[in-house]
Parts: sequence; C-alpha cells; structure tokens
Amino acid sequence: MINLPKVFVAELTPICNHQCIFCSCPWENDKNYKPEILSTNEWKEILSKIRSFGVKQVTFTGGEATTRKDLLDILDHAYNLGFSIGLISNGKLINDEFLNKIKKYNLLLSISVPGIKTFKDTTKTGDIDHTLDIFSKCKQLGIKTTANITVTKKNINELYENIALPIINGASYVLLNRFLPGGRGLENKEFLLTLEEINLMLDTAEEVLEKAGISGHVGTELPLCIIKNPEKYKHINVSYKCAAAKNFFVIDPSGYIKVCNHSPQKCCHWTKIEDLIFDDYWNKFINSDYIPDMCKNCKYLGIKCDGGCREAAHVTNGSISACDPCFNKNE
Repeated sequence: MINLPKVFVAELTPICNHQCIFCSCPWENDKNYKPEILSTNEWKEILSKIRSFGVKQVTFTGGEATTRKDLLDILDHAYNLGFSIGLISNGKLINDEFLNKIKKYNLLLSISVPGIKTFKDTTKTGDIDHTLDIFSKCKQLGIKTTANITVTKKNINELYENIALPIINGASYVLLNRFLPGGRGLENKEFLLTLEEINLMLDTAEEVLEKAGISGHVGTELPLCIIKNPEKYKHINVSYKCAAAKNFFVIDPSGYIKVCNHSPQKCCHWTKIEDLIFDDYWNKFINSDYIPDMCKNCKYLGIKCDGGCREAAHVTNGSISACDPCFNKNE
C-alpha cells in the first residue's frame, strides 16, 4: 500500500483571473494542454479517497480556486472529512459574503501579495488596496491569513514594504517564494534573482519579521551553499531539502498526481493511486535520486541540502538532477 505524505495540494482549476509574470503553473507554457476539469463529485471522491490513506491536510489552489462556483461545496466536504484546510487565492473575487461563509472551516487563507507599487505590472490587473483590505477583514473575523509573496527582480526593491503592509493589515504569517521559471515564468527569466538578491530577500524578511514579532518561511528550498549566514535567521525558516513527494504531493485539475506544483510530470491518475508505488518518477523523489553532479562532494549533501529546487532544475535545465536555476543567473 502506498504511503502518502500527510499534506496534499488540490489544483481545482487551471483558470485564473490574474496573469502573473512569475506564474509557474505548467499549463501556462503548454499550448497543447487541454485539462479535463473535474466535477464537484469527482473532487469529493478524491478527497474521500485521499483521506482514507491518512492524509490530514489539504490546500486548495489553481489557477484561481475561487473561480469555481462549487468551491464552498468542496470546502464543506473536506471539512466534514476532518481535513485541516488551506486555501491559496489572489483575492480578487473574495468579498465579505465569502469570508463570512468560510469562517466556520477554521482554514488558513493564503493571499498572494506580489508587489505594492509593482502589483498591477506583475499581475496585469487590479491594485493592492483590495488585497490589503482582505487581511484587515480576516483579522476582524478571526480568519488566519498568510501573505504569500513571490519575490522577483521586479519587486525586490520594495520587499520591506511588501512584507510589512500585509502584516500591518492583519497577516499573521509570511510565505516567501523566490521566482522560479516554469509556466508563464519561462517567458520572463529576466526576473530571476541573483545570489546577492536571494540573500537580500532573506535579510529583509528577517528584519521585518523580527520587528513584527511573527514568523515566516521560504516555500521553495534553497541550496545551502549560496546562503552567506544561514544561522542568523531566527524568524524566517529556510528549507534546504526537497519536500516533493515526501512532505506533500499534488493532484492537478485533471486528476493526475504530481510530486509538486512546479512539476509538469504526471505520475498516475488518482483512480489508480495504488499504482503510484511503482512509478519511477515518484520514486526518484521518494529516494532523493536527483542530486546534481556539482553537489556530490558537498559536505552538506544528504544531511542538510538537496542542491535547491529539483523541479525548477527540471523545468529550467532539463533534468531533476540538473543545477538549480539560481546558478544560471550567476554564470
């Protein structure tokens, strides 16, 4: 019997009402992608099946999950099954009525904040005011919120403000993701951070979080060797080990299992989940069979570091054992 991670991500739809320059959803770079979007009942079946394997937490995302008219029905089913629930959203369709309806689920609402002055240029729509207002309203309602910030060369210079404003408005946690090529992001590689900028990202986050007295983490693992002073970070947690297939997994809009949301590789359909144990690609991640040649003599290998994001290496450089794209920017 397959031993699944305790956390899974449900990509409910490929449809999104933002056009973010950093979007890594694989379908955004695949002209032949024609998802067979699952029905309400199919997602309910998936949730029931996954719960039977002992999975405890589900995070709903997309695309943009709130574009589905049946989202509340799906959330209700997950809640009744006993899942701990997360919801990732750009916030554009979130209003008072929606917030009042989701309050009962005791979920964690993660709202994308991809810039302040750069918000419109980054998303190609709207402005930051509505997004910040969501944090304020959630605080009043007692809904836990995370500010989800993808850091790019476009917004790095306003990162202090980008982290501080959501916290001031009520965010209780911060999730940082460095820009990684994938999906639409493959067309915008010029927004990759340099090694210096990655260290600046961590330093800035640590400064703001320390002043605010809250915590955060970096959502995509980093190569430990590029961090100048890793022991200094007490408020921003930095991961150096790949979590794909070990700590979480993904089911895409058509019902296919993936090792992580950056991955274009479909392992098997959810209806054949028992066969996942035989899938070569899945097992490469389970067994950490993806170490780059450049890392094989590193003193941190296997204990503290996997050489950065393996799926970003795959998408950018053609193999899960290729170098992390952070090194591309500094060649």
